[in-house]
Amino acid sequence: MELRNKDSLSFLLLSRLIKTKHYTKKDIKNIKDNLAISLSTIYLITSLVLLVLMTALFVFMHISSEGHFVAKYGAYAFGGLLSLLIGTFISSVLIITSRFVKSDKKAIVLIRIAADILFFACANYMLMAMYSDAQMGFTTVTDTLSASIIFIAVLLLIQPMYWLDAALLDISTSIIMIVIAIYCMQIHSMKAIHYYIMFASIFPFGCYAIIALLFYAESQKYRETLENERLHNRAYYDALTHCKNRHALNEFLRDNKSRWENKENVNLLIVLFDIDDFRLYNNQFSHLGGDYCLKSICDAIRREFVSPNLDFFRYGGEEFLLFFELDDPSKAPIYLQKVHKSISSLDITAPEGAPKNNVTISVGGLLMRNIKTFVFEEEMKMVDEYLYKAKANGKDAVCYNGSIMN
Repeated sequence: MELRNKDSLSFLLLSRLIKTKHYTKKDIKNIKDNLAISLSTIYLITSLVLLVLMTALFVFMHISSEGHFVAKYGAYAFGGLLSLLIGTFISSVLIITSRFVKSDKKAIVLIRIAADILFFACANYMLMAMYSDAQMGFTTVTDTLSASIIFIAVLLLIQPMYWLDAALLDISTSIIMIVIAIYCMQIHSMKAIHYYIMFASIFPFGCYAIIALLFYAESQKYRETLENERLHNRAYYDALTHCKNRHALNEFLRDNKSRWENKENVNLLIVLFDIDDFRLYNNQFSHLGGDYCLKSICDAIRREFVSPNLDFFRYGGEEFLLFFELDDPSKAPIYLQKVHKSISSLDITAPEGAPKNNVTISVGGLLMRNIKTFVFEEEMKMVDEYLYKAKANGKDAVCYNGSIMN
């Protein structure tokens, strides 16, 4: 998957210091999912620490008030503390549950819900603290109400920003800053209300700034992952057919040789097939037509053998190599026939001079059982012999362990 120059997303950190561009919508979703998983441990630790601290504070205030919590500290203090306790508890449970969920999608949803609950529980606690101060007479109700309106407005705009695109993000951030600036200019006394305005805006903006920085870091890591994937594909995969190449084959053999030799009851089927009269096809339909033929045949094999780990290699120009590890050796002929029929069923017109109307392949198959010593060069000599025997039999044929199959 390569980066494309569209659907770019810009995550704004106040003065547009941070930008991440040229990601597709799918890339953005992957980055957010990766970030949610990366932050899950931090969310869990934060929730548990807050849960312990708030529980201790609740117990202390309850004891110090001699059982009259609301009467001494006010209903807002009680409600804010209780909501934070409940929020951190629910957040912790959701994150712990996500660790045991097998589906990554469900786990990410749980983590996101837990993060939002934790965020809003802390915000609600701060909001209740404002009203508690007003109730206790530290500031006026009017000033507290004004600050809380700003606080709620910022919360409602900041939190969704993480999930929205650049245009709305930039507009929303600009509107918030303008509203706060205008409001501050209209205030005559900046004593008590100054504290509340800063309190109301710094918390959500601070949370958003941290998320923006982490998103930027995650996006850079994701870009490196994509670049490494691109380089890996270039090194290990044929650009035309998207089959693994000879370099990938050498690594595949190195990784599996000792396993095949030391494992009992290994039934390894090596299949080599060649496109019949491919030179004639290129001469008649040009090399572009030949490319189409090669890609169509490789796609047909991948459709027939659906597997994320299909060991399918482009061995030469029009020669392809497959490896199958079979539980039942008697199924080897079935696999060979499936390879042959998947190509025979394609409606690709054969060149003039070919034995059939449609493009065909010749197949050589070698079944190895209870392997003591695996020497690829020696095994390939045998598979080559079987392939040429299939071609000598009139092409469009399968030779299995030296015998032509009907």
